[in-house]
Amino acid sequence: MGGEEYAEASQRQWGAAAEAWARAGEEPERGASAQVAAWMLEAAELRPGQQVLELACGAGRVGLQAAEAVGVEGHVLCSDFAEPMVEAVRKRAVALGLENVSARVLDAEALALTEGERFDRVLCRFGYMLMSDPLQALGQSRDALEPDGRLVLAVWGRAEQNPWLATLLQSVIDHFGAPPPEPGMPGPFALGDPQRLADLLERAGFEGATITRLEPEQTYESAEEWWERITAIGGPLAAALGAIQDDDIAAIRERALQAAAEFVRADGSAVFPASVLAATAPAT
Repeated sequence: MGGEEYAEASQRQWGAAAEAWARAGEEPERGASAQVAAWMLEAAELRPGQQVLELACGAGRVGLQAAEAVGVEGHVLCSDFAEPMVEAVRKRAVALGLENVSARVLDAEALALTEGERFDRVLCRFGYMLMSDPLQALGQSRDALEPDGRLVLAVWGRAEQNPWLATLLQSVIDHFGAPPPEPGMPGPFALGDPQRLADLLERAGFEGATITRLEPEQTYESAEEWWERITAIGGPLAAALGAIQDDDIAAIRERALQAAAEFVRADGSAVFPASVLAATAPAT
């Protein structure tokens, strides 16, 4: 699949998942996502009056929290390439009474900003690894920053360090006897190698980037809840499961639950290790 075809398919898939993301956005965030958001907001060192751009915002979890830090003098632009995601963020911002937040459809690989529009901070949680050309997206991010601005990002680590998702993806692959994804292809673990991430940041023009490994946990009430949550908000995964027969879904579910059994504790909860690469990079 070419870059343009991949982008169009990805846009459809994440747009279809927007309703599930919007529902999840109304619940308190937990697990790795919550810990990563907290790390990013601290690393961003936000101050009142700053202009912030969130890329691949999904439900806008990070950007909506950033709005409080920049205050009424500042502004947060939440952006995503899927219009349903953007609309969900607009509604959420209104519901929260956040007048310093706007939402706009933007493609991180080809930012169509207004002339002279620049930001003090660019935030992107779990987005760059899913893009067909992360180097292009990182370069666009740098161009969107003020000279003293800063990029703050997070991507998932390697697959073997993230069984909360890798277990399910492997169950799909094993059921159909499909080959594993080729190295470098867009996907949740595409930037899990810290050296590759560092090289991309340097090639995009960021000097002095700092990469930190975070090791949070993903906790679910049960293995069944794990399956339901991940398959609901998984974007491409949800689209793939929605396109196959019920018998295949049932078999994949059974295979995944068996593989997840090692992470189920005595109280029935499922607790998976996770690994995240979080980075800060000054514009200059």
